Amino acid sequence: MAELRLPVGAEELLRYFEAVDREYPGEHWRNGAAMCRRWLALLADGASQTAIDEFVARLEAEKDHGSGWLDLGMQFRHWAKSQGFRA
Repeated sequence: MAELRLPVGAEELLRYFEAVDREYPGEHWRNGAAMCRRWLALLADGASQTAIDEFVARLEAEKDHGSGWLDLGMQFRHWAKSQGFRA
């Protein structure tokens, strides 16, 4: 039986959203990819509580939640908390 490996972290989630958008084009997937790019920017440039709050607010504003977005939210919150932020 093949093992299913879910995307982990901003880079893998970005590849996931981009791949799904290629197969099933839609704003939902492009928005997910944009959020992953934002997360990567936070990783590269450093994060502030304000940036974390803005990211979480955008996550919660997405009208078309799906399993990818839920996973993105859980992983982002876990990362933010591990860095000492409220998420």
